This record gives sequence, C-alpha cells and structure tokens, in this order.
Amino acid sequence: MARSVSSFKVAIGKGHEPGLYIYDPTLMPLGEFDALLDFKTWSKRIITINCYFTKIDTAIKFVVTVYCNNRTGRYAVHGSTIDFSTCATGAAYRITVGKHNKGKIGLIKAESVILSKSSE
Repeated sequence: MARSVSSFKVAIGKGHEPGLYIYDPTLMPLGEFDALLDFKTWSKRIITINCYFTKIDTAIKFVVTVYCNNRTGRYAVHGSTIDFSTCATGAAYRITVGKHNKGKIGLIKAESVILSKSSE
C-alpha cells in the first residue's frame, strides 16, 4: 500500500491548516475516544509522522506524533495493526492519548472504527 503522508508545505497547499491544531501536551485531550484523522505530515527533524486529528464529540483539533519502529519499519503504536504511513485520512479511529513510559503525552493505542449515522 502506498504511503499517504504529505510534506508540511504540500499539506498547506491542499488547504489544511496545521495552526488550528493543539500541539501543547498540557492542552491535549486525554483518554480513549473516537477521532477523525484529517491529514498527516512528515516531521522535519526526526523519522516520525505528525497525525492531525479532530476529536469527534468536541471538535477539538490536535496533533500527535507517531514514531517509526526501526525493527519493522512501520509507523504504528505498540500493539496496533494501524500503520500511520499508509492508513486512510478522513477516516475515524478509536485512539487513546496518554502518557508514554517516558512520561510524554502521545498516542498509546489506535484502532479503526466504523461510525454509525447517529454518532456522526
């Protein structure tokens, strides 16, 4: 499957507005919830993907970073089958945002979900 990640410049050219998304970990929504993956960009400094989500029930926009697993070459959180380098944007995911082992806020869990018409 082809990678579906853009450069920051290309994402802006497509009309995305990264400035609307929360980067500050103290303001990040925490816990398990459903969110739409709006778009993804490559990080400039390290081998990561920045995933721009909108929390479905509150419309809060935030960004989390997904690191590459050097052993597998996949951009996935531990135990997840979703590779964020190839997964669909505009799709809903059930994600958990919380503290990693190193104490930083980030993506802990991710799985695909199908939303019913009543939850959209």
